[in-house]
Amino acid sequence: MQPEDSKEYSWKWITVDSLLSKRPCEICTVILTCDGTECYAILYNGENAQGEIAAIVRALGNQSCAFSVHHHIYCRRGLYIDVETDAHVTGLFVQWREVPQGVGYP
Repeated sequence: MQPEDSKEYSWKWITVDSLLSKRPCEICTVILTCDGTECYAILYNGENAQGEIAAIVRALGNQSCAFSVHHHIYCRRGLYIDVETDAHVTGLFVQWREVPQGVGYP
């Protein structure tokens, strides 16, 4: 990746349920950080928790779990993150790239 390519990517540190993209996109990296107890977050292909589950990321207590996808995960209906607030999630770093619909994907 060239330095100018980084402009194509978006990122956000989130601590609550979040709609990150309403457009087709690719999940690139997720880093989940927990407090004293194990935790998890659910990533959805869609605009809410009614979408298709793309991934469930889990981490042990007082740890971070890096989930980096070499070929990315394509989400044609957007990207929604469900942060389990009662499950000891400190936060998530999420990196994604929006993809023009129909470019390289069905």
